[in-house]
Amino acid sequence: MSEEVNQRQALPFSTQLFRQAKLQANARASAKQTGTLKATLKSSVVTKQLAKTQALLNIDDSDSDSDSDSDDEEIEEIDIDADFESAFKPEEMRCFALVAHNHMKPAMKNFVLTHKNLLKKFRLTGTNTTMSMLREVFGNDPNVVYGPTCTSGPLGGDAELVALMCTANLGGMVFFVDPMDAHPHAADIACLNRQANVHNIFYMNNPASAHAGTHVLRTALKEGRTDLIPSFFFTLKSPSVQEYQKRQKAVLNQMTAK
Repeated sequence: MSEEVNQRQALPFSTQLFRQAKLQANARASAKQTGTLKATLKSSVVTKQLAKTQALLNIDDSDSDSDSDSDDEEIEEIDIDADFESAFKPEEMRCFALVAHNHMKPAMKNFVLTHKNLLKKFRLTGTNTTMSMLREVFGNDPNVVYGPTCTSGPLGGDAELVALMCTANLGGMVFFVDPMDAHPHAADIACLNRQANVHNIFYMNNPASAHAGTHVLRTALKEGRTDLIPSFFFTLKSPSVQEYQKRQKAVLNQMTAK
């Protein structure tokens, strides 16, 4: 398995993207031959399918049609956190950070409980309280690998996560930001958000995007697809970084020419 992983990682990222695009094109062509999926589902059906994550996503189903015929439909129950074998070991990937502001910590715990079999495939890091919660949830599970425990956000934990990013040790992050409260370390939060964009990591900043992101993460680990989560394996940058570096080089040339 590790030899296959090394071979995949040895391929240029552009080559991996080309291969996956070709596979996806073939899959789409095959899907057209076998029929298409239903385009829409009634609200009540969607609510049933999301029953396990309703609290996490804060779904308001008050407008669902309780008298709809779809209430009698048999909805296939899907285990969204079935355990699986990952193509990558946690040590073969960069850390995955979990961070949540105080009023968002219950949502983060719900997220971890909902996706614990997936999350334990990564090397987990985060701020102090969240890391304590992770150890509580996973207990003495020997398969869980922890990265560094950062201090509390207002005491510099966000800055520590930025340092992990800048040293190519952080591949992804779930950061549940509280949009309804002021924060004494607002500058640190802004820096963390900005650097997540500068370093172009896999970043989910609310429960809905995190829930959707888990499906990408699961597919990537099950199928060994580094192209889906490249920031866990490669050093990426925002497209704007190249322009910034050009300007900096021009300034340096101007200074040395004097």
